[in-house]
Amino acid sequence: MANTFLTPTVIARASVDLLLRELVLARTVWTDAVSGAEFRGAFGDTVTLRVPARRTARTRVLRAGTPITNDESVEFGVPVTLDTDVYNGAPITDEELTLDITDFSAQVLMPQVRAVAEHTLDADNSIFLTSSARDWYKIANRARRVLTESFVPLAGRYLLVGTAIEEEILNTERLIRNDSIGGPATPALQEATIGRIAGFTVITSTGIPDTDAYAYHRSAFVLASVAPAVPRGAAMAQAAPSGAQAGAQGINARWLMDYDYTNTTDRSLVDTYTGTAVVTDPEDPTDPDSDMILSRAVRISGGGTSS
Repeated sequence: MANTFLTPTVIARASVDLLLRELVLARTVWTDAVSGAEFRGAFGDTVTLRVPARRTARTRVLRAGTPITNDESVEFGVPVTLDTDVYNGAPITDEELTLDITDFSAQVLMPQVRAVAEHTLDADNSIFLTSSARDWYKIANRARRVLTESFVPLAGRYLLVGTAIEEEILNTERLIRNDSIGGPATPALQEATIGRIAGFTVITSTGIPDTDAYAYHRSAFVLASVAPAVPRGAAMAQAAPSGAQAGAQGINARWLMDYDYTNTTDRSLVDTYTGTAVVTDPEDPTDPDSDMILSRAVRISGGGTSS
C-alpha cells in the first residue's frame, strides 16, 4: 500500500486533537488563563495572570445619614513563565518510509503525541488535611468545606488520587460511579474518571504516589502552552513547508519534519513550550500587603490505606 502523508497543517491540527484526547491532568486545570500571544516579547518569558479582587459589602443604618464608604479594588498577579520544551523526536528511515509506514498518523504521530501528553502537570501545595479514617466520603466532605470556606466555586472541582486511594474509594457505596453519570468529553480523562463524591469529580493518576490525594478547583493551577515557531529554513520535497502550528482549548503544539541525508533518515518532531503556576489568593482580600496563600487546593494526607 502506498504511503499517504497529510499536509503539515492537517498533521499539526491532528497532533493537537490527539493531545486533547490523551491529556488527563492537564484537562483538569486552567489551560486558557493566558494566551500564547501574551508571551511574545514578554520579559523573561513571563506574563502576569491577574487574580480578580474579591470585594466585601458594607452596611449602614437607614435614615441615619451615614456617608458611603468606598473601598478600592485590590488585584493580585500570578507570574506564569514558559520554561520547558516538552518534545518527542522520531527518526524515520528510508526503509521504514518506503516499506513499513502505511498510516503516518497511527504509526508515527500518535506515539509521539502520547509521549508529550504523558508529561503531566506537577504542582504541589502546602495545605494539608489529616485524617486517620478510611471513609473517603467524609474526607472529601472535609476537603469540600475547606474549599467552600475559601470561596472556591463549586463547579470544576476535582479529587485527584493515587491508585491505592482509588481502590479504597471504589469500595465505598457513596461513590456515584462514572458509568452512571456519563464521562468527560476526552477519552483519556473519561477512562481516568471513576465517578463523583461529595461534589468532586474523582480521577486517578499513576503520575502521583499511590497513597496521595489532592482536592482542587481547576483555577488552582495554570498550564500555559505555546507552539514554537516553524523555522524559516525548514523545507520538504517540492519546497513544501515542513511544519505547522495548531492549537485548541489552550493546548498548542508544533509539528516539524526534516531530512538527515547523512543517515538517510527523516525526523519527525512534536513539541510545545509549557509553563505552570500555582494560583494564590490574599489571606485578607482588602489588604494589598496581605500574605498570599494557596486556598484553591488541598493536599489530603493521613487518609492511609489498609495494610
